[in-house]
Amino acid sequence: MMMRVFYNHILISIGNSLPRYWVFNRVRPRLYRMAGINIGARASITGPLSLRADTTNKIFIGNDTYFNSETRFECNGDDIVIGNQVLIGPRVSFESASHNIVFEEGKGRGVFTKKIVVQDKVWIGAGVIILPGVTIEEGAVVAAGAVVTKDVKKFTVVGGVPARFIKHINKTIE
Repeated sequence: MMMRVFYNHILISIGNSLPRYWVFNRVRPRLYRMAGINIGARASITGPLSLRADTTNKIFIGNDTYFNSETRFECNGDDIVIGNQVLIGPRVSFESASHNIVFEEGKGRGVFTKKIVVQDKVWIGAGVIILPGVTIEEGAVVAAGAVVTKDVKKFTVVGGVPARFIKHINKTIE
């Protein structure tokens, strides 16, 4: 087990150290796949990923998904599932683990984890933070800088801290 985690760490480090140049955007996913991340066909990753090498098997990325640089995955106990044709801006953070609000003597705040799901054709803007247990439904848009604490309905735009409904998306080309 320890050797596998070390191997994963080396592969992730190599992928993360590649220059941010278009020719490497298809090489990175190959290295990350070898480290145990389930990545679909034609995924493009422009920059480094931040994750623990012992949690790679908890990340699932669909086909034709695009990641800008510096994406963070905290999936200590639960999966992070990202659908097909998803666009992810720079510095997006997927946080499937957190602490309880109540402090208990002798136990502290404890830790809990909940799965994060991003369905197909979602666009997540720069600097978004997605918290445990959130599902972002098909075709939704999350505005830059939002903190998503609750589920996002399909074909809607949300933004702010915490993220709130902004508008419905007209599915026809305007």
